[in-house]
Amino acid sequence: MGIAQSLTAIVLGLAAPAAQTSDVSALQTVASACAGATSPAGGTHAQLEAMYCGVNVLRRAYRLGVVRGNGPLNRSSLLKSNAVRRCGFSHTPCGMSFMSTFRRAGYLPARALGENLAWGQEDLGSPLETLSAWLGSPPHRANLLSPRWRDLGIAVQQGRIFGYDGVSLWVMEFGRR
Repeated sequence: MGIAQSLTAIVLGLAAPAAQTSDVSALQTVASACAGATSPAGGTHAQLEAMYCGVNVLRRAYRLGVVRGNGPLNRSSLLKSNAVRRCGFSHTPCGMSFMSTFRRAGYLPARALGENLAWGQEDLGSPLETLSAWLGSPPHRANLLSPRWRDLGIAVQQGRIFGYDGVSLWVMEFGRR
């Protein structure tokens, strides 16, 4: 089967458009169910756990199957976050193809692939605010709430990024083999 690439628009850390009522309820559930979801810091491991929790709480709220963490997709996310941090905010940083990190991480062959990127400063970089921004962006929302995904990889880098302090840089890789 061919690979369906879900290239998405880029969230630039700006405030998301007004959320739908069902989104507000789902995000409130994320805030209460996922420890650390509202915190912009707290250590990389805690942030990753909060984001995994948040993604699956959202998917359950919309009656979708949960996605499971996947080692190769986690590696792909980390490779992409390193390249984005080094070369700039893009799905194809440093001149690499969209597929290159999936390939290098060993996730291919795959039936479908997708990716969401975001960065936010201070509170805008928390898992909850990042999920809210993605829900407000149609292509990112489509990735988060697609029924085709089975696997998920996430990376977050925090610190001085793109010349700003207190930044959280998120890369989320979706897949189905």
